[in-house]
Amino acid sequence: MQTDKPAMVDEQQSSAESWSCVTCGRSASGDYCSHCGEKRRQGHDFSLRHVFAEAMEGFFHLDSKIFLSLRMLVLHPGRLTSEFFLGRKKPYMPPLQLFFVCNLIFFVLQPLTGLDILAPPLPSHLSNNLYGGTAQRLVTHRLAARHISGAEQNAQFRDRFDQASSLHAKSLVILMVPMLALVLALFFFRSHKFAAEHIVFSLHFYAWWLLWILTVLIITAVAVLACRKGGFSMSNSALDIMATGLEFGGFGVYLFFALRSFYQERVIIALAKAGAIAWIGFYLLFAYRFILFFTVLYST
Repeated sequence: MQTDKPAMVDEQQSSAESWSCVTCGRSASGDYCSHCGEKRRQGHDFSLRHVFAEAMEGFFHLDSKIFLSLRMLVLHPGRLTSEFFLGRKKPYMPPLQLFFVCNLIFFVLQPLTGLDILAPPLPSHLSNNLYGGTAQRLVTHRLAARHISGAEQNAQFRDRFDQASSLHAKSLVILMVPMLALVLALFFFRSHKFAAEHIVFSLHFYAWWLLWILTVLIITAVAVLACRKGGFSMSNSALDIMATGLEFGGFGVYLFFALRSFYQERVIIALAKAGAIAWIGFYLLFAYRFILFFTVLYST
């Protein structure tokens, strides 16, 4: 026991020595800077073992946050938003970061299904029941302005449009978040909640929705494959009805439980509001699609 004391004293003296922080430049004592949190540099920090250990610690810490956040997001609608505003932020990913993680998951796996919802090809825009006529006129004007004519040039333009649409969709999909937040602010104006609360709720909701529509695309792709194996064929309209029913049916069900949890709504009121907001959410998707179409058209 006596032989350990000098080593302990030396360690305490080393920790108590002042040092200059390389990040903020201020004088610090101990192993961490009290001003910015930077760790004191020591000789063993450059060993391969230490670098590897820090990397693994950082990975598993982030990994645990991802899985805990996704589990809470999927299994407990609305609770993640409540936890955030209760101040329990340490165990979970920040709302915006979680949204981008779900966005990444969607756009990495979505091409494997061979189907798309968030980045429809140009013909889908032109045949859209809500804005197809306007889209056709804008495309005609754009082609004339760029002196594009003939079947080959039109096909090349369509290919460039579809490629650009896939790229822009990854960033523009977040536009649905403030749209939904505005709708929530109107539906819950008597709740006296701050705008930030509606925005965080919307971030969490659309993070879940990206995972849900990925699931819908997988289900639809499997249904198409099963029909082909069985010698049947499903029309595009039947596929669209099935996908849309699953997409916005899930939208309404999840929203109902999320409203009950975060906004503390009564069952009947939550059911009515969830149905109304799901109906509006259908048109928010088309508003996003038109913004995507307009952005891609005039950047292609």
